[in-house]
Amino acid sequence: MTTKLFERLVTKFSIKVADLIKYLEISKATIYNYRNLENFSDIPKDKQYKIFYLFGKETEEELILVLDESDPDILAKYVNRISSILKGSVQEQKESLASIEELEATNERLAKENAALQRQLAMVQGLKDIDEFTRTVLLDKVASITNGASTAEIKEFIDYLDIFEKYRKFGGKN
Repeated sequence: MTTKLFERLVTKFSIKVADLIKYLEISKATIYNYRNLENFSDIPKDKQYKIFYLFGKETEEELILVLDESDPDILAKYVNRISSILKGSVQEQKESLASIEELEATNERLAKENAALQRQLAMVQGLKDIDEFTRTVLLDKVASITNGASTAEIKEFIDYLDIFEKYRKFGGKN
């Protein structure tokens, strides 16, 4: 068997370490460890399969034959295949990253919506002792007063409600 097969393949086809890191999903140190291995079979099977796929081969013996290839047209086909697969791998990772960012943004938006709904539920539960008809009329009236109102008008409405609450608690029971 040919020694340092992986190293020779990487060198012959000028494959960048950064591309291999992304494609094989391993660290830079692991890439260098693979490059220094005497036997290709010492590379984990799942990574061997990815390397076979990169060259369109199924066995170590077929990879050895790739090293012996000198026809420029065939070598160009290998380079194109490798470039295409590595670029595809990088593109998939970029798309995955974009998807993760979108999911995080959606999660943040939904968390805010959930918090707002929890506050609304707590407020509505404060009206639980009022009969359904009265509660509906009250909420409809508040909605009609505040709908389209400016911030200052809403503040004034809330101030009136505070005044009514104090009146009811302290002065309205005479």
